[in-house]
Amino acid sequence: MKKYFYIFILLLPLTVLFSQTSNLTGKTETKKNTPQEELIFKEIESGIKDANVEKISKYFGQQTYFSFSNGINGYYSSNQAFYVVEDFFKLYRVTSFKLDHIKSDNNHSYATGKYNYDNRGRRSTAQVYISLKKIGTNWIITQFTIN
Repeated sequence: MKKYFYIFILLLPLTVLFSQTSNLTGKTETKKNTPQEELIFKEIESGIKDANVEKISKYFGQQTYFSFSNGINGYYSSNQAFYVVEDFFKLYRVTSFKLDHIKSDNNHSYATGKYNYDNRGRRSTAQVYISLKKIGTNWIITQFTIN
């Protein structure tokens, strides 16, 4: 009887160990990967919050459409767009910005948000719309609207 008791005592830790191991290996947790376009939108959001055009401009296409509340609208090259956005940020100083809706599919994505700004001492809010398009493996901004 003592013999079975000792065997039981020795095997008990092993059964606990194997049962835990099988639970750990049996369950495969898959982390949800954040799509590339959502990461790009987060970087664009950060660039707008900080009025940092460099964070945004690396996603400008060869011809990006802009429509801003200061009367700017049309297609601009990436170089021209840099200065258009930079001038806009100087006139309409951001006080806060948050993207509140992001919609994605395989080749097109868009985001909308609220742009709170200060212009000559007057605070106001504008709606932002940003559209991305996948070209090859890169996502580029095809439309940037602040109205």
